[in-house]
Formats: sequence, structure tokens, C-alpha cells
Amino acid sequence: MKFIRYACLLLLPLSSLAQTKINTAKPWAYWWWMGSAVTEEGIRKNLKDYADAGLGGLHIIPIYGVKGYEQQFLPFLSPSWNKALDITLKEAEKLGLGIDLSLGTGWPYGGPWVRESDGARKFDFQGDSLLNLPTKQQVKRAAPGGEGLVVNPFDETAIRNYLTHFEQNLLKNNKVRSYYNDSYEVYGATWTNDFLPEFKRRRGYDFNPAILKRKENLTEEERQQWADYHTTLSELLRDRFTSLWTKWSTKNGKITRDQAHGSPGNIIDLYALADIPETEYFGSKQYKIPNYRLDPDYDSTRFGVPGTLTMQFASSAAHLTGKTLVSSETSTWLAEHFRVSLSQIKPIVDELFTGGVNHIFYHGIPYSPPEEKWPGWLFYASTNYNQQSHFWKDLPELNRYITAGQERLQAAKPDASVLLYFPIQDVWHGVAAGEAPFLFDVHANSRRWLNDTPFGATASELRMHGYQSDFVSDSLLHRFSVKNGKLVSEAGTVYPALVIPETKYMPIETLAKLQELSKQGAKIVFVKALPAQASGYHNGQTRKQQWTELSKLLQPLVAADYLQKLKAWKIRQENMAELGLSYIRKKMQKGPYTSLLI
Repeated sequence: MKFIRYACLLLLPLSSLAQTKINTAKPWAYWWWMGSAVTEEGIRKNLKDYADAGLGGLHIIPIYGVKGYEQQFLPFLSPSWNKALDITLKEAEKLGLGIDLSLGTGWPYGGPWVRESDGARKFDFQGDSLLNLPTKQQVKRAAPGGEGLVVNPFDETAIRNYLTHFEQNLLKNNKVRSYYNDSYEVYGATWTNDFLPEFKRRRGYDFNPAILKRKENLTEEERQQWADYHTTLSELLRDRFTSLWTKWSTKNGKITRDQAHGSPGNIIDLYALADIPETEYFGSKQYKIPNYRLDPDYDSTRFGVPGTLTMQFASSAAHLTGKTLVSSETSTWLAEHFRVSLSQIKPIVDELFTGGVNHIFYHGIPYSPPEEKWPGWLFYASTNYNQQSHFWKDLPELNRYITAGQERLQAAKPDASVLLYFPIQDVWHGVAAGEAPFLFDVHANSRRWLNDTPFGATASELRMHGYQSDFVSDSLLHRFSVKNGKLVSEAGTVYPALVIPETKYMPIETLAKLQELSKQGAKIVFVKALPAQASGYHNGQTRKQQWTELSKLLQPLVAADYLQKLKAWKIRQENMAELGLSYIRKKMQKGPYTSLLI
């Protein structure tokens, strides 16, 4: 079989590509409109510069303004703001640039049109009485005209009201490519008005709010009920925010980019609903590269240490559902202002490529008037890609490199050798029990739910031994079938084997699905032992009996050494991994090569 092999793309040619109407192979960038104080002249000049530098598009985020320029601010969604958007879209189209737009200012979603009844809510107690209270959280770093309450992401009416405001006030028939939702960051939102009836409808029993007062020394039954609380909150976020927002955007002729991480939901399922799942490379780390420089002032305890595993949640969701693009907020907080070099950024891009990303978004570019003297207008996030940056003149070289890589990655299909089950119920019964909300953050918090877990250990071990994997949730696993002894997703993505890491809790429906897939000939291996029990609280005795019966059938699938089992099945390995090299294999859809191995 023919294939192309690159060691972290070091040998990738910097060939130029033919200009397309909207070029997704070129890197794009977040474009902060500081106070939305943009002018027609400034828009034209800046877009021309960005296009000449090799960018493929911009993502507009209205943000707070620069002091001293208040008279130039354009209120969000005002006629003057919409006029500026219209000018931008027309000019971008002439230059072959795409434009994405946040449905709000700053983050998360919210604004002055969000009434208190539609704002985020939390539970509290007065004695034994449950209270349903507003969080009163305001939009972070809001632009003029965007200041206000954060919307309740668990309430369908609140979300519909929020989106209706854009139907009424956003530029009609605009040519924005994609609407965007930033990472969750609705801090302290733990409740919604109809949580109790929704819980009973979804879980089958009446929720006892007193459980929420239990934080430590939990009994097994209390852990089960905490897990049911988290499961319900996750489903409400999926059904009432992500799914509704995606359908609304589709109805309005737009695709969606979504950062699902940071939320209290099953992020694989949330990423899977977006047209473009977006991960985040936030922070820095010391690469094993001679003379690679890590900012000595970088605070890893605050910002965390990024890694490939967190990226794979977004790329896995795309691979399982047949989505072509996987984007990333890239290079946020590598060092303080004017201390970031392109030599720090390139290894990040390479790692993102091996994590399945193929649509880089630089973070980012603050709009700055062409006449403004150095250093121009600056955003608080430190990596600055605009004309005032110290690396601006060399940026086109990195852009050509990324374009060449992404052209190939976007033209290829996923080709992982292992499907790896993500046991989210272990998190909800474990570290999340007693904590509300529990957020699946990709910064420092990721150690608790990912890196320092049996799942994280198995995912890392698979990668280290050359088994490229995609992660699968309970919901997405139910959409798999078996063909010629291989697992096939609903979108047609094929996996030779399925690995179940050490898992304590699993939905009984998932265990039954595994038995069905095994019976149809799928290669499935449980690491060391079967899960110990069914997740959740309702009908415990009935599910315990079902669990015992299913466990007897699945016991032969347990392996003390699952890696030996994969070898015995002759599951494909990438030998370069054991030499310490990173990799991703993808199948080429056309051309003389059948595989692309980076």
C-alpha cells in the first residue's frame, strides 16, 4: 500500500493552493472588534492585509472597546453595526475570505435582551427548602450593546427567545459562513425551572433535592442519584441548547462551530451536533525540541498543560458522524504580550494535526485602525497575529505550511484502528458526585476527569503503542453496526476493534449493545474486568439481574493484557509511535496515495 509519511510534517512542502471562494485549508483567525469601533476604510485595509498574508477567513467577536475611543463604538446589532458587518462581508467575498460570527458579544451567550426569567439559574437551600435562584451572571468582556445577563442554557423558552432576537435584529440574508458558540463558562448554573418534572420524565423516579446537600462521604445510593442529576443536566443542555441552536442555524442557512468543552454535558455528544466541532489549544508546555523556549512566567497550575487527548474529543465526534472539518482555538496564552514566537506556534499546530484538527483558527487578531501607531489596539489574550505583531512579516511562511497540511488533511477520511469507549458515568458517579456543576474543562481541571483516570491511561497507552483511536460515547455507540467483523458508525466510519477501559459504571443499555455487537462478530475487549454495575439509581434490582445475565455472556471478552489481544487480532499499529513520534493516519479519497500518515 502506498502512503505518505511525514515526521510531524517537517518535510511537508510549502506549495501554494488555488484560491477558492472560501478557503478552509488556509488558517483562519479570531477577529476581535474592539468596541466594534470599525470603519469602512479600516475594514478594507485590514482584510486586504490578512488575505495577502495567507489567511482564509476571520471570525468576528465583538468585544469591549479601547479607552478614549468611546465616541466611535458601534452598539451591537444596531443599524450602524449591521452596516459594518455588511461592508465586511462584501469586502471579504471579493478577497476570497470567509467570515464566521459569534451569536453574541464576549462570552458566553447573553445580552441586554435576556430577561431575568430567561437568565441562568442555580439551586440553593434555606434550611431544608429548595430555592430556585438567578445566578445573575453577566456576559464576560461584552461589547457595547451586548452587556447583560447570561442566558439559561437548560431552558428551551429562554434559548428560543435569545435566538429570536437575532432573527429580528441581525443583518438579513447575510453571507456569514458559520455561527459560533464559545466554550461554556456558564459558571454556577445548576438548575432550571422545570428540572424536577424533567428529571422524573427522563430518569423514571422523583428526584430528592436533599441529595444536592450531600457533598462528602457519600453512600452508593447517593452517588447513583448524583449521577442521575448530572445525566439529566447533560441531556437538557444537549436538547435545549446545542440541538436547538444547531437546528435554528441550519434553518437560517448557516453551519455551526461549537466549543462543547467546559460544559456539564457529555462533550462528545455535544461536539457531534455541530457542523464543525471545535477544540481549544489553551496554554503552553515544554516540547522536547532543542532550544524550544517556554515562557518562564507561564503558570501551568492556573492554565493547565494542553495535550492531544483533549483534542480527540472534538475530532472523534467529527469522525464518527462524518463531519469534514475539525477546528481549534489555537495558541491562546503561550506567553505574555510580545514574547510569543512562531517557533512556539508551529509545534502546537503539528500536535493539533496529529490530534485530528484540520481547520486552524489563530487566537487571534484584534482589529486595529490602520492609522494607529504601534502597538495598535491590543486584546488581553497575548498571542497577537495582526500587523503590529513582531512576527507579522514572517507569518505568511507559517500560513503556507498550515495550508499545505490542511489541504491534505481535509481531503482525507479518518482511518483509526481502535474505537475507545468513554465511561462518562464513572466521572458522574465518582469525582463529580457532590459537585454541581461539574464542568468538563480542558484546562487544569482535565486531570480530574481525563488524564488521571483509567480511560486517560488507556488512551495514552494506545497512542504510545501506535494504535490510533477515536473516542465514543454511549449515545453514539448505539448507532454502530457490524460489517465483515468491523464496527461501522452511522456515517460509515470503520473501526477494526473496540476497547472498553477499566470501567465501574455503565448504562445497562450500553452493556446490552456491546453484547449485540459482539454477537454480530465485532472485536471487543474489556481491559482487565467487566464494569461492576449498571449506572444510575432507578429499578436497581431489575437492572442488577439483567446485568448479571449480560455479564456472563460478555466475560469471555475480558483480557488481562488487552494490547496482546490487539496484536493477536493483527490490529494495525504505527511503529513510529514507539520511537516517540506523533502521528495520525487518514485515508485519501482520491489521488495516487491510499493513506496519509503524519
